[in-house]
Parts: sequence; structure tokens; C-alpha cells
Amino acid sequence: MAIASALRRVPRAAALLAALGSRAGGLVRPLHRPAACVSPFSSLPSPQPSAADAQLLRVINFEISSAQSECRKPNWAKILGEDFPFEIKDKEGTNRITLTRTCKSEQIEVEVLLPSPVEDEDQAEDGEKQSQSHAGSDVPSQYYCIPLLVRIHKGAAASCLEISCRSYPTELVIESLEFRSSGESGGSLSGGTAVSNLPEEIQRALHPYLGIRGISQHFTDFLHAYMINKECHEYLSWLRKLKGVIKS
Repeated sequence: MAIASALRRVPRAAALLAALGSRAGGLVRPLHRPAACVSPFSSLPSPQPSAADAQLLRVINFEISSAQSECRKPNWAKILGEDFPFEIKDKEGTNRITLTRTCKSEQIEVEVLLPSPVEDEDQAEDGEKQSQSHAGSDVPSQYYCIPLLVRIHKGAAASCLEISCRSYPTELVIESLEFRSSGESGGSLSGGTAVSNLPEEIQRALHPYLGIRGISQHFTDFLHAYMINKECHEYLSWLRKLKGVIKS
């Protein structure tokens, strides 16, 4: 299945951007020294800007070629089918998408961010539990999560429930709840709490609550495939803009 094959890919664009950014940061850092000092390198021949620009462009072109080979444009409508209940709003150049739907008297909105690698300290906290859950599975050893925020607006009233989650390749972790009551002025959120502080019965009941509103395993599988693909295209777009700046 297209989604399953996409899930086996570990996000690469974020690491490349971080590496490129760190290199660039080291290259453009100014060297401050007193005006009266004479540089020991003043007698060396001046660098050739055209050669340096050409070398950078060659590297960028190579990265663009590599990114193009990895990026695909799936037919999401065909993959998801007519029963997929959400409308996808994806603006190029942003790090997020928004999915919306109407379910009976509720307006449901899901804000989804690009994938984030799981930090080493997170892996250490979970320790043996994560090792056992990933043993013998297709989940790569370097795995990641996708932050998402589910907003459920209740009817015509101003009542809103916000559920913060992190979606991993194998599970959806619900982190916190906040709500806005219809009588509150200014629309400020209140009543926020970490789900881990709630009774286990409530924690278990939250997953079916989201499931009947479309936040199911099929939905989160789609999110991983879509956001990994978006990450690749955003990186490719960034490279092309960088190339344009260097050439101008």
C-alpha cells in the first residue's frame, strides 16, 4: 500500500536543513578585529568569487537532484478514497497543514506539524518499553513523531475542546486537554491538564472518543505519509530558492 511504503522512510530533509544551516552559520560568521591590525593573510591572493559561487551551485544542484528523486506527488484522493472525511488545507512554504470536517453538530479541526525526530532523552525515559514495542516491527530505529492539535467546536456555541497529541508510527499519544466554555469572554482557554494526571479510565476512553471523529489509525498513517512527503517538497522548494539567491 502506498501509505505503508511511505511510512518506512525516515525524514531526511530536516537533518539536511540542520546540517546545511550549521555549515552556513560557520561560514558567514564575521571575524572582528581592530582596524589597526594587519591581517597575516593580507599577502595571500584574493579568492575568486565566481569559482566559489560555482562550487556552491554544484552542491546545491546535487542536493536538488537527490531531493527530486525522493519527492513524489501521490494522488491522495485516490489513495484515501471517497470516504475520507477531512478537507486538507496545505499552504506551500509552511510547516503545517490543517484538516477540517463537520461531524453532526461538531466542527472538527486538526492542525498538524512536520515530523520531529524523537530526542535521545525521550528514548531514555521510555527505555525498555520502547525497545519491546519496536522489536520485530517495521518501525525504523531512528523514529519520529508528528505533533497535532485537535479542536472540537461544539455546535453554534463557543464551547471548544482542544486535545494535544503526538503521533508516532505505531501509536497516538494524547498529552493534554484544554477547553473553552461558552460563557467565557475573549475566548480564552481554561481547564488545561495533562492527560497523564487523569484516571486511567478517562485516558482509555479518549482514544475511542477521537476515533469516532475520524482520528483513527488509518488517519494517523495518512498523516505520517503526507507530512513526510510535504517535508521533502518544502526542502526541495527551499533549495530552489537558495539557488535563485546565489545565482542572482
